[in-house]
Amino acid sequence: MKREKLCDAMNLLPDDIIYEVEVVRTRKKSRHKTWLKMVSVAACLCLLMVSAVHMVSQEDGSRTVLQWSENFPAADYFKYSAGDDGTWSSKSIADSEIQYAATRYFFDYRTQMEQDAIIPVMPDHPLYDCVVRYNEDGSIFSITHAWHQQGDTYSDLTITIGYQEIEVIQDCIYIELDENGSIVEPTVTVTERDGIQIVARGSENQTKTMTFQNDTAWYQITGSWGDGYASMAALLDWVWEHPVYFEMFPMEKGAELTGVKLTDCPDAFAEQIPDFENFGYFLGEHYLQLKDGVPYTFEGHYYTGVTPEQVEDGSYFEMDGWTEIHWCIDTQPNYYDLQSCLGDISELEQAQVIHALSEGSNFSFLKDGVFIKVYCKNAAEAWSVVESMK
Repeated sequence: MKREKLCDAMNLLPDDIIYEVEVVRTRKKSRHKTWLKMVSVAACLCLLMVSAVHMVSQEDGSRTVLQWSENFPAADYFKYSAGDDGTWSSKSIADSEIQYAATRYFFDYRTQMEQDAIIPVMPDHPLYDCVVRYNEDGSIFSITHAWHQQGDTYSDLTITIGYQEIEVIQDCIYIELDENGSIVEPTVTVTERDGIQIVARGSENQTKTMTFQNDTAWYQITGSWGDGYASMAALLDWVWEHPVYFEMFPMEKGAELTGVKLTDCPDAFAEQIPDFENFGYFLGEHYLQLKDGVPYTFEGHYYTGVTPEQVEDGSYFEMDGWTEIHWCIDTQPNYYDLQSCLGDISELEQAQVIHALSEGSNFSFLKDGVFIKVYCKNAAEAWSVVESMK
């Protein structure tokens, strides 16, 4: 065998794994559509793994591509995926080294997209986000749908969809050796379904991915350690029956989120940010976010008992007598935020603040319909500031 010639994507894998690779120059598939340039390191990696499984199967007969059927068990999608230590990183086209030009958010359209069968209905996942990334010419680079559930039934499911041409590795021999020099079987499972190969990696209690490409787009489904095989398979089944339509996500329809300094928009949240200066506090690190030019969220760290220089160099941690109040504002609080909210500021009492900070690091309330969360170790200081807003 010729001396190894590593594919760029191999750099994403652990350094302690040895590979022997022989790569024949790639060629691009011809399609009637005008595809974008291949940009996904992750896709290259997954396709490399596909070829690997084929080649190892031919070498020792120990592995074949699984064939999907109507009663295909969810766990079989991950049948050969090794139970490694979970330290491998799941790369997606959203993480590509190629930079997209613009980002828009479509989370406000969740209900409408569910009704139109653009996304599945997932009532057990109260948190949803949708991010669409665009190229300089306005074409879509990628779409990410994300659903989240907290608590004992933790779940973090995402679907990333790419609209670009993938370079195909025609022939690639992949061999992984353990510390004793023995050949280790591939840590992915490949299932062929309707003529399309699905590459799965990960196992129970780990991050899991399922990656495939059809004639429309490149897909990657990702599940957290809290998501079982059944959840991954159910999402795959839904995607299989509901192809993405990129024209449903024009840039002008999505919300634009931009970050600015409070000095750039001094009147932002004037009714929800107390007069910290009057209490001897100064504003340190902060972040103001605008949604289509309108104040949307704010996070500010306010300090007293120290100097800005001491905060900047971190020396204040070892000092006594300082107080920090982390003040957070959200105009669209999520389900879990509202569950912990103490109610409107007009009804808020000091005892509630003291109790909340004795059991945790924060408390939250509403003012003029805007959600405010306060992080502070000093309940008396926090209450003085909040009370001044009544």
